[in-house]
Amino acid sequence: MSGELKIVLEDVKKKFDTVIEAFDTVKERLDRHEKAQEERLERIESRLIELGHDLNEHRNNTELHSQRKERAS
Repeated sequence: MSGELKIVLEDVKKKFDTVIEAFDTVKERLDRHEKAQEERLERIESRLIELGHDLNEHRNNTELHSQRKERAS
């Protein structure tokens, strides 16, 4: 292999290694972002469930309270 070709191939390899490293860095960032978004979604879903329970409880208490008033009248 000629000296010039060897130098060109080494340069291509360095550039390819740089691209692989950049790809790995981006993938790691995306993985962290995805995990954070999944955790956020889980917290939102959990809070929505809690709010639904609270709303149902409030509605039931309000209905019971209004029924008691109606009976007392």
